[in-house]
Amino acid sequence: MKTISACIAILLSGSAFSQPVVSTADFKAATGSWKGTLTYLDYTSGKPFTMPAGMVLRVADREHVILSFDYPKEPNANDNDTIAIKGSEINDAEVISRENMEDGGIKIVTEKEGVDGNDNRKALLRHIYIISKNSFQNAKQVKFEGTDTWIKRSEYLFSR
Repeated sequence: MKTISACIAILLSGSAFSQPVVSTADFKAATGSWKGTLTYLDYTSGKPFTMPAGMVLRVADREHVILSFDYPKEPNANDNDTIAIKGSEINDAEVISRENMEDGGIKIVTEKEGVDGNDNRKALLRHIYIISKNSFQNAKQVKFEGTDTWIKRSEYLFSR
């Protein structure tokens, strides 16, 4: 009887701590063209800088979402980015939460250890994706090793 109780406890605890799973389907509502801004922290000056931005989002296949960025005032910075999704990871970062929003959108948060800053300091990197039919947000936060403070490194805010 103790063995059965122990097995049930192990199974229940495993499901209670299972990682959230994401898929490209979570990004389908955001397919299409967007207008908005990119705000990023200039580490040299310590001040945020905001510029207009556009984006076209498309789901390429079962594991990839393509983001094509355009910057009207800095066209030489136009670029494409790929979001690689594999179950409980986005771009090799662990999905720590996935929640449905009241407006029908989704909020996904990932975290990964890495480096950031002008001096490439070790840091915990967090991405927050808020996805809905009428708004798309991708914010990057950084918490440098040895600190308890999260810094907003960059944020894309788009609407249509």
